[in-house]
Amino acid sequence: MIMANAAETLIPVTLELGGKDAFIVCEDVDVPHVAQIAVRAALQSSGQNCAGAERFYVHSGIYSTFVAQVVKIVKSVCVGPPLAGKYDMGAICLQGHADKLQNLVNDALEKGAVIVGRGSFGNLSEDAVDQYFPPTVLVNVDHTMKLMQEEAFGPIIPIMKFSSDEEAIKLANDTVYELGCAVFSGSQHRAKEIASRLHCGVAAINDFASNYMRQSLPFGGVKHSGFGRFAGVEGLRACCLVKSVVEDRWWPYIKTKIPKPLQYPVAENCFEFQESLVEVLYGLSVWDRLRALVNVLKILSEQNSPASTVKRNL
Repeated sequence: MIMANAAETLIPVTLELGGKDAFIVCEDVDVPHVAQIAVRAALQSSGQNCAGAERFYVHSGIYSTFVAQVVKIVKSVCVGPPLAGKYDMGAICLQGHADKLQNLVNDALEKGAVIVGRGSFGNLSEDAVDQYFPPTVLVNVDHTMKLMQEEAFGPIIPIMKFSSDEEAIKLANDTVYELGCAVFSGSQHRAKEIASRLHCGVAAINDFASNYMRQSLPFGGVKHSGFGRFAGVEGLRACCLVKSVVEDRWWPYIKTKIPKPLQYPVAENCFEFQESLVEVLYGLSVWDRLRALVNVLKILSEQNSPASTVKRNL
């Protein structure tokens, strides 16, 4: 809606929209360590984080161990009013959003997914229950489920296994959203290689959301996650209208002139001159540029010769 309205009067926009960020875990990681990060990535701000982790891809070699570790952590999470100071996770901000989250879970269950762990509710008043959603871990998920395609924006952890780096990359890129990603591996090189092939605007290697700590880095996504960037030099420039200024500087005894072959009326060899001039400036090799320069000088010398002047006068 913002883009449509802005388009009517050609107002420039930067759009930071939805996310469905992938969280990839290779088999050579410290599982307990990464499991803690995974749960934090999904439950931070009750999962209401545009760059929160929403799809978890775990190597088949550690899949069972990883799921068990995540379930253990999630089951210890208690949901309630944050100001009480005794709960791990707070409420859902948007009215009715808890129902949308439950619909996503229900769709996944109907298509074969299984809930393997949920957090608990604290002492909630009856009128406040609808504003909370328990952190939920699901397995046996696939990309036919809305939960793996639509932005959830809530504390849900769907975990899917992969067998190779190629498969993980293919799964992570299978979405209309591409804001961020996180890749974990015991090999920094391997994690970087995977992240470099993911279509997204923000990537974290063996970490999560550390980009937020560096305001010098641009933030934004691609595809349906939007375009343009905020923060960093790119973000500042997005708020500016850039003007290009070219100045003909004064030098003693040197004056900028249009070459004679291009002055009106143009010479017979003006096209050959223009072609050679372009080759001088943008030729692919030094030799091409040198040959073109020789031709430019040749044409100019012919143009300035007495015979050429007589011919033009006739």
